[in-house]
Amino acid sequence: MHVLSGLVGLVGGLLASLVRKKKGLHSRAGDVFFYGMLISLISALFLNMIRFSPFLFPIALFTLYMIIGGKLIFTIRSLEALRKWWKYYTLLGLLISLLMIGTAVYLFMKNLLTMAIILLVFAIIQSLMTLSDWRNNPARTPKKRIFQHINKMGGGLIAAITAFAAVNIHFLPSLVVWLTPSLIGSILIAFAIRQRKHKRT
Repeated sequence: MHVLSGLVGLVGGLLASLVRKKKGLHSRAGDVFFYGMLISLISALFLNMIRFSPFLFPIALFTLYMIIGGKLIFTIRSLEALRKWWKYYTLLGLLISLLMIGTAVYLFMKNLLTMAIILLVFAIIQSLMTLSDWRNNPARTPKKRIFQHINKMGGGLIAAITAFAAVNIHFLPSLVVWLTPSLIGSILIAFAIRQRKHKRT
């Protein structure tokens, strides 16, 4: 279930990123990405209870947090409702941060220092991301919602590709496998946002 839903979600995300950004194929492919990844990520959290991975566990939480944010931005049309739900969303981010920190402390107590440090770094990144989201509620800047949507869904897709690559690509150096999706993806997200801003001017 984890592998199949993740693969379906990944294909949906890639398709949504490539087609024209409007209602229709883009939104349908985006839904496939969201629900496919949602199932895959929830199952990944259960799998981590059986066999813990200090790399894939936080990536699953990162991806879950980002795709939920990207979905909320355009699913909830009412600005008042979005303002309320975004507070719950940032609370989710805080809980994820605390979960990561708590797990890191547990690993320190078990003398698994490398794994604990890795998880603590991810926890700091998640905390900073949550703080930024709390300060930038999309309901306060409705004209910029599209840019937050691109950032969130694009970031979720990058994280999903990274997890897929880390599990399946073994012939390249680990650093290349882990960093290449973020490097290429960040450039493409910046390009997409720039294009969208250019259309508005």
